[in-house]
Amino acid sequence: MKRFDEKFRTKLYEGVAEIENNSQTECVVIIKKASGTYTPYAFAAAAILSFVVFSFFMFAPFEYDTYFMYGFTVLVFGAALACFSFLPALQRIIVPKKIRRKNVEIYGRAIFQKGMIYNTMEHTGFLVYCSVTEKESVFVPDHGLELLIDDVDMAKLKDLFENVFDSADVPAQILKAMHESVPIFAKYFPHREDDINELPDDLDVDL
Repeated sequence: MKRFDEKFRTKLYEGVAEIENNSQTECVVIIKKASGTYTPYAFAAAAILSFVVFSFFMFAPFEYDTYFMYGFTVLVFGAALACFSFLPALQRIIVPKKIRRKNVEIYGRAIFQKGMIYNTMEHTGFLVYCSVTEKESVFVPDHGLELLIDDVDMAKLKDLFENVFDSADVPAQILKAMHESVPIFAKYFPHREDDINELPDDLDVDL
């Protein structure tokens, strides 16, 4: 999360302002550390690894002290459990991408509802939700956007916002996606002088 510092947050608010000043849409971007707990996967991976270590001791062409075998196996299990529980890079190895994606989508849609992003006069709000541990992001538009934006441009928006973690520089890619989305939103929802900001730019929702 160090990459998403105050400098990035300042640029993020500028990106939100650019979208909202050029269209009638209401943009909310939320970045969270994780969208789920993966303890069962950590336990399973640690158990498998410790079983492999124990099997090595049992079938290796060397003799080991019984207490050493037991103690080392338990140590491997504990160390592996800690690593798989707290290191995102390892979690992404043991947790299937489908599960990680599903958790991010569920979490994102829950934030959309609890944060009342749907509660705009013309239902033109949308959420870009990014989850760092899973390296997944989801674009959640209100139904006002889905009704008027055609399938081709909607696919472009999803591609822009849901592939930000494919870049080595994720913060920069988020800002780039926001900038490149401006012409699409302006095309369908041109800015009006009487347009008001209905959603706070610094919205943060805890579930």
